[in-house]
Amino acid sequence: MKLKNWFKTFLAGAAMGVASAIPGVSGGTIAVIVGIYKKLIDAINNLFKKFVPSFLTLLPIALGVISAMIPCVIIFDYALEGFVFGIVSLFAGLIIGSFPSLVKEVTDEKPKRKHIVVLVITTLTAVGIGVLSALTGDFINLEGNFLNPDFWFYLLLIPIGIIASISLIIPGISGSMLLLVLGFYKPLISLAKDLMSNIVHGNFANFWQPVGLLCCFGIGVVIGFFTVAKFMSYLLNKHHRITFYGIIGFVIGSTIALYFNHEIFSYYQIWGSGNYVFIPMWLEIVLGLVLAAIGFVLTFLIGKYADKQKEKTATTE
Repeated sequence: MKLKNWFKTFLAGAAMGVASAIPGVSGGTIAVIVGIYKKLIDAINNLFKKFVPSFLTLLPIALGVISAMIPCVIIFDYALEGFVFGIVSLFAGLIIGSFPSLVKEVTDEKPKRKHIVVLVITTLTAVGIGVLSALTGDFINLEGNFLNPDFWFYLLLIPIGIIASISLIIPGISGSMLLLVLGFYKPLISLAKDLMSNIVHGNFANFWQPVGLLCCFGIGVVIGFFTVAKFMSYLLNKHHRITFYGIIGFVIGSTIALYFNHEIFSYYQIWGSGNYVFIPMWLEIVLGLVLAAIGFVLTFLIGKYADKQKEKTATTE
């Protein structure tokens, strides 16, 4: 892989990492937007058959995801406390700007009833995940289990990791949103932040417990990454059109869910009480709309550029 292409793929992975850190945003959606989704799925499925080329494809993506996700989890953890609407609006704009590129995959043929049904179901599912997080967020508290975990809790984090990996593979489904609904999002972030802080300050008194918990979670992410990728590869190859209708539905639903989930609902309650965290409500709404417009234009232009590159490649071939 040429250095220029390697760097582009690394940046695409970084964009996926940033998206995956935010509840309501799907890393898979970003992979579709930046045009690496098919390449990602194929590389995962052929990793053991064609190890070297697949590994070289996945390496810059993985490095990009990791290098962006870790700092963004910390940054957005603070941002989501004082600038929630602004951050959410930026990502909503980024997602909406990708719609024209997604819709092009299915506009060459009139939709059938089954396509509309799948579109509606996936849209409602994504919206339902956000609404469920708003309804259950205040009642789920797992912090005690993270402080004094039993053996079963380590094992529980493996399927939780599998759930989290969905965000990177299935466009429109936010793994971090699912973690938020299940009550694992904030405890996992706090665990990772505390571990990093202890490492920086040389405090290794309670080192292996958080490492063990995060490793179990990571094992689940890896398992889910490969199993879900194989499932999506099958759907894209055997049922391409209806799969893309499902993807479009998830993307539409996740855009709505950005504004209806536990994190932002708590923020609305602060606004409803006449208070604000960082800046006045009216100013954040204005900034949010500006950021949404910037995000829309950015991904819309990226989609246009990607379409032109595809046309050039097709003409050359």
